Amino acid sequence: MSTGQVVWCLVVFAVAAFVQSLGGFGFSLFAVPLMALAISLPDAVVAGSIASLANVAVLALRSLAHVEWSVVRRFNVPALFGMPFGLWVLVHVDESTLKVGLGAVILVLIIVLMRARANARPRPLVEMLAGWSSGLLATSTSTNGPPLVFAAQLRGMHPEQFRATLSFTFALQGSVSLVAFFVAGEASREAVLVALWGLPLVAGGQWLGVRTRPRVQGDYFTRLVYVLLGLSALSVSWSGLFG
Repeated sequence: MSTGQVVWCLVVFAVAAFVQSLGGFGFSLFAVPLMALAISLPDAVVAGSIASLANVAVLALRSLAHVEWSVVRRFNVPALFGMPFGLWVLVHVDESTLKVGLGAVILVLIIVLMRARANARPRPLVEMLAGWSSGLLATSTSTNGPPLVFAAQLRGMHPEQFRATLSFTFALQGSVSLVAFFVAGEASREAVLVALWGLPLVAGGQWLGVRTRPRVQGDYFTRLVYVLLGLSALSVSWSGLFG
């Protein structure tokens, strides 16, 4: 990789870490398409996965007291059953079509959220279905965040619970996905090195995001989630059309 490519990736890491630290999700959805503009998509996915895992692991440790453990179980146990289906989809379904379709689904979910927020309450079945879907998406498109965000918002979680629960879930699912990359031989030396070089930038973006959090609460946080979901839809659709 050239110096310019490496610098671009490091800047992307910092921005993605800031976004996820502030909103609770979005690292890979933003980092991978942007990095893929400068480096190969496989390297972008692996480097983004390593950097994202480092980011969410620290965020999860910092916020363990706010994790909603019942939701974590409903997210992650079904995800393990969804991952094999995701591998089947990866082999048999055109990835570009899948990502464009996912972008359209995210937009529909935003509309549903806006209409259902007034009746926010726990929905265990929705949370289990979201967990299964996240597992499927983790192994088919590496974009497992949107269904989890949807279920957490329908529950009406406080921002601190929302961020903590998603961070812990992303750390668990990210660990499984990263092991799969290495076992499959998809982790190139360059991708690993870029991710390691980017860790200080990830830490800097996370530091800034955590300190900005107190200004983003209540309705501001809800609007931020909608904006991030909308950008996620555009990001994943762009990746499907032009990746």
